[in-house]
Formats: sequence, structure tokens, C-alpha cells
Amino acid sequence: MAVTQDHVPAAAARPRTRRRPFWGGPLRKAAVWLPLAALVLWTLGPFLISVSVSFKAPAQVFADPGLIPDEPTLDAYKRVIDRPGFRSALWNSVVVGFGSLILTLLIGVPAAYAFARFRFRGRHLMLLFALLPMLVPKVGLMFPLFLVAVELKAFDSRLFLILVFTGMLLPLAVWLLIGFFQAIPRELEEAAAVDGATQLRMLFHVVLPLSIPALLTVAVLAFREAWNEFELVLALTQTSASRTLPYELYLMQSATGIADYPLQNAFALLTILPLILVYLRIERYVAEGLLSGAVK
Repeated sequence: MAVTQDHVPAAAARPRTRRRPFWGGPLRKAAVWLPLAALVLWTLGPFLISVSVSFKAPAQVFADPGLIPDEPTLDAYKRVIDRPGFRSALWNSVVVGFGSLILTLLIGVPAAYAFARFRFRGRHLMLLFALLPMLVPKVGLMFPLFLVAVELKAFDSRLFLILVFTGMLLPLAVWLLIGFFQAIPRELEEAAAVDGATQLRMLFHVVLPLSIPALLTVAVLAFREAWNEFELVLALTQTSASRTLPYELYLMQSATGIADYPLQNAFALLTILPLILVYLRIERYVAEGLLSGAVK
């Protein structure tokens, strides 16, 4: 039997090379990387300028416009650290920040767990009303909170600042923790209940160890809000016994007369440095907690 072989044209036998579209090449890369580069420049630009100015002498700020100073000096940082107002404001910020953090977790964790695990009448309505304080601008809260502080004789008190900051952050903390608690399988708690664990033991020994990213996220948010708050501190404090770092920076700017840009930038950088160091250490857990809390 003769086997016949079809003759395939040479042009069809060669594999076709697909021409790469221009959009899939340099143009696509440019469309992705140029906005990212612009965002990084927009974010890091002011920070790098502040760092550069803080290492200059006051007379060199405009005489030496380069980003890298010709004669860098630590004089501005030494003057900031030697200011009595900076040390007292730093201590007040630490006390108010950690106080708000602890109180937010103490109240927010049981509240979020109750919303996540129990079904009761008015649950969704209560969750909705819990968000209402976040809709009120801080400027609208300054005068009412001032009147409350005067009536309670709590004006110029760090404890009152802690209570106010906790109340402002609790809605967001509860919503984040609810989403995270709902993502934890109920079977784990049911197994613990079979072994005789109470509801409180299930919360502390089963749920909370699995919720470390969410707890760190809430802790960082609470500390950051208390650390950076200015308007309410301006309305509720008067003396250095309760003033925090943002208020002290404001007083320094208004009291120097002629602007001392190296001193002000050094003060601002020392203010945000603790937050940057803490966030760099736990950034992965914060991102995980935000993503998990957003999914219900």
C-alpha cells in the first residue's frame, strides 16, 4: 500500500511568530511604573526635605538649597531634646497613647465578640448607631467636649483625653474586630465548649490567640490617633501637665517669632519617629488585620 504525504506549503510549515503589541511592551510598563514613581516621590519628597532642613543651621536653610547639606549639624535635634516642653509633651503623648490603646482593646474586644457570636434584637441597628460618632467632625465636638470637661472638673486632664480618644476610635475598632472574629471557625469554640470551657475561656484561649493581627491593627490605630491628635488637645488642655507633642509643636511655632525651620522640622521628625519604627516592625500584621477585618 502506498502512503501518500500531503505537501504542506513552506510558509504554512513555519511557526508563526506573533508580533507583540506595543501596549504589552514599554508602554504598559510605563503606565504601571510612572504612577508608582510619582506616588513615591509625592510621599517621600516632603519627608526628605524635612530631614535635609533639620540637619542645617538656620542661616543655611535658604543659602544652601541642596538636599544634602554642605555642613550637616545635629544642633536642631539637641535644642529640641533640651527643651523642657518637649520632654513633658513626649511623656504625655506616651501616657495618653498607651492609655487609649489599652482602654480601646478592653472595651472593643468584648463588644466585638458579642456582636460577632450572639444574635439579639436590634443588633444591626446598634452597629449602625455605633458608626455615627465617626461622622461628626472634630471641630463640631470641641466645644461640647470642653463644656463636659468643665462640668466634670476634668479640664486639662490626661484621663479625660484618654476617654475621649477611646470613644472616637471604638466604632472603627469594633467593626474591624467583628469581621475578624466572624472569620474564625465556630467549630474551634464548640470543641473547647465540649471540653468544659466557659465563654470567657473560649474568648481568651481560643479566639484572641488567633486574632493577634487584628488586635495589633486596632492597637496601632488607637495609639496613632492619640499620638497625632491636635484639635481636641487644643480644646481640652491648657498647661504643660497635659499637652501632647502636636500641641507643643504648635506653641513652638507661634512663640519663636522668626521661624526656626531646622528646629521645627527636627521636632516634627522626632514626633513621628516612634510611629515609623513601630509600624515597620508590625506592618505585615497590620495589613493582614485590615484585610481580614474587611471581609465578613
